[in-house]
Amino acid sequence: MSDSQHPEIELFREPTDDDEGRAGPRIFVVGGAKGGVGKTLLAANVGVYIATLGRRAVVADADAGGANLHSFLGVPHPNGLAPYEPPLPVFRGVEDDAEGAEVIPLRPSAEEENGAEEPTQILASPRSDTVDVSVPGLRLLHCGIDEPARGERRRARRGKLMNRLRALGADFVVLDLGAGTHRSILDLWLDGDVGVFVTLPEPTAIEGTYRFVRSAFARQLLRAAADPDERRQLVVELRRDGNNPPPLDLLRRLESERSPLVSRVAECMATFRFPFVVNQTRLRADLELGEQMESAARRRLGLSLDYMGHADTDDTVWHALRVGRPLLVESPGTKASRNIEKIARRLLALDAGKHRRRSPPDVPAHTHHDLLEVDRGATDEEIRRAYKRARDLYGDASLACYGLFDPRGRTRLRARLEEAHDVLLDGARRRPYELSVFPPVATVDVESEEEGRISMPSAPPPTITPETDFTGALLRAVRESRGVRLKDIAATTKIGTGFLRAIEEDDFASLPATVYVRGFLIEVAKCLRLDPQHVSRTYVRRLQRWADERERLA
Repeated sequence: MSDSQHPEIELFREPTDDDEGRAGPRIFVVGGAKGGVGKTLLAANVGVYIATLGRRAVVADADAGGANLHSFLGVPHPNGLAPYEPPLPVFRGVEDDAEGAEVIPLRPSAEEENGAEEPTQILASPRSDTVDVSVPGLRLLHCGIDEPARGERRRARRGKLMNRLRALGADFVVLDLGAGTHRSILDLWLDGDVGVFVTLPEPTAIEGTYRFVRSAFARQLLRAAADPDERRQLVVELRRDGNNPPPLDLLRRLESERSPLVSRVAECMATFRFPFVVNQTRLRADLELGEQMESAARRRLGLSLDYMGHADTDDTVWHALRVGRPLLVESPGTKASRNIEKIARRLLALDAGKHRRRSPPDVPAHTHHDLLEVDRGATDEEIRRAYKRARDLYGDASLACYGLFDPRGRTRLRARLEEAHDVLLDGARRRPYELSVFPPVATVDVESEEEGRISMPSAPPPTITPETDFTGALLRAVRESRGVRLKDIAATTKIGTGFLRAIEEDDFASLPATVYVRGFLIEVAKCLRLDPQHVSRTYVRRLQRWADERERLA
């Protein structure tokens, strides 16, 4: 593994002086929808992966329901076990019921045989920071949340745990948080630098995931209050809607009441992030569950969930646990191992601010385009595929919507899907609808300098033939030769300037899904008076080659 294979992660190097001066380690927090979803497996092996990169890593076990992180790392319980001396078999030299019968041991005791006491087992110190495991650079911290550390009377408190983790001498700490929505669990989740939530393709786990999302948002909202008075007002509003309501419902009600708390709720909704993983996938439908949950949560909760990947069901997981070795050490080339490595890389990229999130189309909210998640320039075939995807997502048997939509609301949503499908596939109805949704703006006139839109001298136009492959640099050259600015194209096409700039810079990592990029290119080509199909076909071909190479290296 080398830097060139994963340029988005700056971890394949020796620690520098800047690392030594950093204030504490980076904290990765792993939570779960319920017991048994695989959060401990993920926490242990993410720690192993980070250690194999040459960084100092600590995995910390803060599960109050039965901490067992040590078992996944193949080490004894860090608190140690009480020493046990099996009793010796004895016999009586006379009748058993005789008074004063002499008991004769079967063999001499250790003291009599050796003339000295046997050494007793050395137990771990009750507050020892960490213990070494078999992976170089990795250590284990048992936080004592589930039971008191040996020699102590009470269990450790979660409320003081984060300060303890920040003081550890490590580059990264991976915290196994356990399941639940207790306030202390939510605070640790929000205080971590990167959190990842593990769920399963099962109704109970999906419902638990959305419950945790709502609880974490409510907790973040209260923590963001400017003062105690605002916090009390937020508590009152949350209780009116059931303590942990869907954030979108809360925002709409406050907007209807013109409450001054609207800005606070909207700000928290915009900044809330929830990375999650789907574990134990078996079916093809399970592989699509993560992206479906992103769409469903955005529609119902108004929040952005970040799907970080999946881990396949693999018998090597329980085999590694049985033999007492970490999965990435015992079976490094199996499906589950490769999946976990990919998730670990994405978490590290997310921590470095270089993870590319899936962005929805840049279209007005609550429109037909927004409901189907298609761009304004989507073709009929793209609309049909989007409709089929949305119909499956919001169907009665959809796992991604379990615990999220009430039956009546889902029925109304499907009626909206039918309407969006019919309107966008009917040319006579689509054009007036789009004119009402996307207000018409003046077309970019590349020949008119009188309107003040040509702010640069026109360069000679590049030569374009039917065999030309369009690149970002070529599109920029055409645009500049015609004196068109990016913001002019953005005003005409309603495409964000950030996406337009990424297209011209061939910054594929910053672009959305291919279906959206194809629509962007068609609109850009129309503005530049180029062949839309030729531009989109040649550019997307390069994009797909880049995506395939990235997937291969991952």
